[in-house]
Amino acid sequence: MDMISDLPDCILLHVLSFLPTKTAFLTTVLSRRWTNLCDDLQHLHFEQNQFRNRNTCSYCCTRTRLFATVNWILSRHKAPPIRTFRLTCNLDQFDVYTVEWFIRKVLGPNLEELNLQLSFVCCSDRKVVIPNGVLSCTSLVTLRLNGGIRIPSPPSSSCRYHLPSLKTLQLYNVKTSVGNLEELLSHCTALETLVLDSVCRSQEEGQLSICFPSLKSLHFKSYFGDALSLLLVIDTPSLKRLYIQVVSGFREIRVRNLHNVEEARINISKQSIVLEFLVELCRIRILELGLLTVDCLPEVPPHRIPEFTCLQRLELTVKCFDTRSIMNMLQKCPMLKLLAIVFSFPKMDPHPSRKWELPAKIPTCLASHLQVIKIKRYYESRDDRDFFAYVLQHGLVLESLDLQVDDMRSKGFPEELSLLPRSSKACQINFCWI
Repeated sequence: MDMISDLPDCILLHVLSFLPTKTAFLTTVLSRRWTNLCDDLQHLHFEQNQFRNRNTCSYCCTRTRLFATVNWILSRHKAPPIRTFRLTCNLDQFDVYTVEWFIRKVLGPNLEELNLQLSFVCCSDRKVVIPNGVLSCTSLVTLRLNGGIRIPSPPSSSCRYHLPSLKTLQLYNVKTSVGNLEELLSHCTALETLVLDSVCRSQEEGQLSICFPSLKSLHFKSYFGDALSLLLVIDTPSLKRLYIQVVSGFREIRVRNLHNVEEARINISKQSIVLEFLVELCRIRILELGLLTVDCLPEVPPHRIPEFTCLQRLELTVKCFDTRSIMNMLQKCPMLKLLAIVFSFPKMDPHPSRKWELPAKIPTCLASHLQVIKIKRYYESRDDRDFFAYVLQHGLVLESLDLQVDDMRSKGFPEELSLLPRSSKACQINFCWI
């Protein structure tokens, strides 16, 4: 311990910054010097679960201890401005003003990260309102807001949002208007990571633009009501990772400049929008198509699905084993190395499956690149054996066929499948039961 205590203050403070703040303050029993160091902490991390004890584990008691500790530390803090503030806790409607006071207290010219993960113990219309000073903090690099939070409108046209240093913006279940969100995004000029998950639940019309030349990662998930009629515009030339799930609420989604995306998950139910995304993502390497998207693909003429010349991993979430649609996708993926098929409703009989149709042409990937096929939560249906027989027969470089089987009535199926002829001597057929 003497060796640690001999280190300069700046190094000790850097080490303590990686610990939860409660744990960091426990080090004060080591020496008086450590007590003074903790008073200079610029990275504060509080989590309600750390304040449980053996005698009581109620949310109310742990929250009371948490708030008392945060209040005590912020009230006596005399160090340079706080750089990081993270708070994870449950609230009741009377705690809103306390949390808002915490935010105002840590807000300063050096604040780089604000991370709030809040949830209400019972249903409440009350929300923690983010002070406008946070949304015009020029030093802020990371802003994560999760649940029980509302983003207000700018107080005036002369006092707008301004976040020139912000690189990471993550909003989960945050209440705001489409106009406010559009205004906020327009002033985040350096953004690299954006998460919008179930934001803007009010009934509105308008446009939401996600247009950032620097954006590397986008996660967009929306459950808007049917009454909304919004236009979503995505234009992100540097984007590498994309996750988008839209159930309803958008009259149109326009996408441009997605040619650099390497990994994407698409779960959209509208066929025209799905095709627009697939065309833009034709040079992608890893692609996951959710259940909503896969459900609309059987009605798409095969010639309208683009060829994915660089795709190496493809995952499809399905209700049933639609072998025709699967083979149509394989025809479009000449470089595919891994195919994963995930059943979404393993406890339900997915019949009727489409009758197996022998493809007119052997997919290029099957004869030259496809090494692994994974079937997850598989529920046997009528025509699957023909599909498996086909891929085993024509999979010249196939290394493994892995089945996670859900139907206990199919116990004779593994033995039957293992007897099918295989063109690849290295191919292994692996089974596991859920």
